[in-house]
Amino acid sequence: MTGRRWTTGVLLTLLALLSVAGCNEGEAGPEGSSPSATTSSPSSSASRTPTAAPATSNAPTPEEEAAETATMVVSEMLRVTDAAKKDPGARDWEPEIRRYAGDPAALLAVTEVRDYATIGLRQDGDTAVALDVTGVDLRAPEGPTVRITGCYDSQSTRLVKVETGEVVPPGTPPRYVWDITVTRYQAESGSPWLVNGLDPLTDRPC
Repeated sequence: MTGRRWTTGVLLTLLALLSVAGCNEGEAGPEGSSPSATTSSPSSSASRTPTAAPATSNAPTPEEEAAETATMVVSEMLRVTDAAKKDPGARDWEPEIRRYAGDPAALLAVTEVRDYATIGLRQDGDTAVALDVTGVDLRAPEGPTVRITGCYDSQSTRLVKVETGEVVPPGTPPRYVWDITVTRYQAESGSPWLVNGLDPLTDRPC
């Protein structure tokens, strides 16, 4: 009898413990949920969204704008002086030359064209020169200034005697350096950029 009572008591105790454990599992709240079942809140997801990078500006600098303008002015001056030397006696070329050149470069160009007309010479062909900006000084005392080195191809043009058609030998290297200065004349109307220095350096081949 004693053995049976002890066995029955043990069984009743085990059943009670199991029923209590089952109740605890059924009453488990969100704290008992598996971590894998949790989801991020919308606010936490938004906080991880990358922000757009600020737009970068590709606008040219004042120095780049000055270099581009100066190079264009040199090209325009050469276009006009080429036209003048091809037909030097056609008209007074000085006003047109001075649209793109200031002294002393303008005076030298005008004088050369007038000399061509006086002694009967003309140019055949168009000037070919490779331009390379070597310096920009927007605070120069004489005004914003651009320095340009040109490599002139002396074979791109020919000097011809008008009466005979005879070609005058150039007497210079096939290619040589031009030292060019372009300055902005801020005191003049429109503050034009003008070529005021164009020095052929025949002793410097390029």
